[in-house]
Amino acid sequence: MSNRAIFRLAVIGILIFDFVIAGIVMLFDDGALDASWELLPEFFDWYSLFQDNVVLSVSILVLILALSIASLVGVLLFKVWGKWLYLATTILIFPISVITGPAIFYGWETALFDFASMCHGAIILSMFLQPIANEFSESHMKNFPNEASS
Repeated sequence: MSNRAIFRLAVIGILIFDFVIAGIVMLFDDGALDASWELLPEFFDWYSLFQDNVVLSVSILVLILALSIASLVGVLLFKVWGKWLYLATTILIFPISVITGPAIFYGWETALFDFASMCHGAIILSMFLQPIANEFSESHMKNFPNEASS
């Protein structure tokens, strides 16, 4: 199996794993943490933000979703811009997770999300290290054959 195939399987596998985690969380959430969520201080008033700035809020969410999908497609097609967009989207999402404030999760939920985060980090790291980095540069050179000979 080629490096490209293994990398694509890893990226798609992590994406599926993220959706499986979300499904498991929704399936096994019995409401036991709801009382604890009510006790948390509200770090940011999300309700008034969405109510007062509906168009801006929806536009930002759509932009982030579009960037995420475009970066995923670019990475799966081994485009040079794809790996940089994937990294930029990851960095762009980070401030959103910071301003959401404190959260309460089950231990197993935290473990699954932490494992998924480590896998996303491994994907990002592998895009910039050999041999996967060669796959991105080779696809770049196929698009510009005159540069490969210089």
